Amino acid sequence: MIKAINLSTYQYDMDRYNNNYKNVNKFLEDNNINAIELFGLQLYNEELIPKDKIIGAHLMHYPVWLDFWNGDEEGLFEEFSSKEDIINYYGKLDKKVIIDKYREEIKLAEKLNAEYAVFHVSNVRTKDCFNYEFTYTDKEVVDATIEIVNEIFKGLDTNITILFENLWWPGLKMTDPELVRYFIENIEYENKGIMLDTGHLLNTNLDINNEEEGIDYLIETINNLGDMKDYIKGIHLSKSLSGKYVKEQIEKYKKLDADYSEANNEIIYHILNIDEHKPFTNNKIKNLIEMINPKFLVYEFITTSLEELSDFIKIQDKVLGL
Repeated sequence: MIKAINLSTYQYDMDRYNNNYKNVNKFLEDNNINAIELFGLQLYNEELIPKDKIIGAHLMHYPVWLDFWNGDEEGLFEEFSSKEDIINYYGKLDKKVIIDKYREEIKLAEKLNAEYAVFHVSNVRTKDCFNYEFTYTDKEVVDATIEIVNEIFKGLDTNITILFENLWWPGLKMTDPELVRYFIENIEYENKGIMLDTGHLLNTNLDINNEEEGIDYLIETINNLGDMKDYIKGIHLSKSLSGKYVKEQIEKYKKLDADYSEANNEIIYHILNIDEHKPFTNNKIKNLIEMINPKFLVYEFITTSLEELSDFIKIQDKVLGL
């Protein structure tokens, strides 16, 4: 099992390491981290993160893309105020731009010798993040993702492993075993699997009250997948117990009578409050790791300093007996 952390060469990440790759290496060594899962492929700087430390790469992610893919102008203008905004977000008005960008990033990941690339399977409009009244069903998002992924890999000369990540928004949530099977079996590219995000899966259940209940939910949900759990090749490991917060926000925004101007200004803060990215402290989480036995175990924490990140890694290692 390869133990990794997420890292980019964005300034807010590299400032912690004083923009020095030696400091990155030292942190990895001091915390017994084997590798890095890179995000921000387009801005990767080899002088800051050693290429030989990269095991995987996050592909770009459009939180809202299905209206654009379907050519639904009415839906697009519920999210964007002008055609210029749409172009700024996607790059062009032609939906093929999405295919081209994913292909470009997959080629970049291959140049870095990444073993795998992570692809998010979800779609959500900004206002839906607050009211949880979603525009599309899981099946509709999955069907569109199958279409776009098959188009991306059609004729693409690559052998990289594509790992599909679950979210709590409409799409691949991992809560419907038959939909997981349908999705995987209809992806025509053979070198495929799942990157299970434990925090995202916990976010699908707003009634979890504590960590033990959360771990039980994770284990039960993955067990329900049957043989499809064998497709889980990696785990993004973090804890998120934000059900109480989400319920409060849903009630709050119901009272705004569809005025979401405030919501647009709060979206990043809101998402970070939903998806907490904390370490597990209950030893039962070890049962989930042993049950899946992933090739890649990625600690995905949000922290305010290297000291806090190191503390979180130590907490997680102790719980897992690593």
